[in-house]
Amino acid sequence: MEIRTVGSHELVVSGTIKTINDSISVREALQKLHDGGVTAITLRIEDSFALPSAVIGYLMKLVNREKVKLTLLAGDKRLCELLEELQLTDLFGVSLTTR
Repeated sequence: MEIRTVGSHELVVSGTIKTINDSISVREALQKLHDGGVTAITLRIEDSFALPSAVIGYLMKLVNREKVKLTLLAGDKRLCELLEELQLTDLFGVSLTTR
């Protein structure tokens, strides 16, 4: 898994988010943007078909408690379907995208 920052408010995650260290890395990258004063974050997840619960919980905290406007762009339809089943599509601003 690789994370890169694009501009001042977008994170791009390539590869599958599957380990605890991957989850920690995603959370730390998001927190760094938030600590820098960003109030609207675009999270582009290019390849992963799932999100660990730790990442979902952190995203919920960012949106609900920290009032960050999140836009999650999923490159895999299965991730969109998962977030829809969890009723998080609207909260996370989820949409399917292509590279």
